[in-house]
Amino acid sequence: MKVKVNNNYSEWFETKTEVKQEDTLSALLFSVVLESVITNLEVRGNITTRLKQICAYADEIIIIGRTKQILIDTFCKLKYEALNAGLIVNNNKTKYLFCARKTIHPTYINTGEEQSEQVNSFKYLETMMNTDNSFEEQIKERIAAGNRAYQVQKKLFSSKLISRNVKLQLYNTLIRPTVTYDSETWVLKENMTIKLMIF
Repeated sequence: MKVKVNNNYSEWFETKTEVKQEDTLSALLFSVVLESVITNLEVRGNITTRLKQICAYADEIIIIGRTKQILIDTFCKLKYEALNAGLIVNNNKTKYLFCARKTIHPTYINTGEEQSEQVNSFKYLETMMNTDNSFEEQIKERIAAGNRAYQVQKKLFSSKLISRNVKLQLYNTLIRPTVTYDSETWVLKENMTIKLMIF
């Protein structure tokens, strides 16, 4: 490590003191290390030509592969690069999802050292991913979250001291964004559109 003081760098020195988990420096250092790990995976090309793709935010990483073998190889390389950087992949949280038009019975994927469970759906950054690429589950969840947000503010909405315009502003500020979070990515069927319009 080097320290920069008045545009001059110090000599290299080694530090063995750990950073506390709640420290703001901890998140920054983790992001830097994780970025270098993902860079070493050498994901090149554009979205139409890639055989694999990596989506990462904080400590949540998704590997998208066109074949099962590419997925296994990329995961093994990620695990190896992470270990070299001093990071450990949590095998208990590692799952995989197989998207296909036909129904697939859950199995396990074997990466050599351990097995990862196949799931039918999982949540990534508050977005439900599932095998049939359906958004119905997510929309129902968003509507339920909007109802909870309304229940929390129910006294404000039922108060006769607050004008209708202010209540509309509260609705547009507090409730509607809760329901429509991530709606830009939704593909809506008519029944879901009707449910959202009622809300």
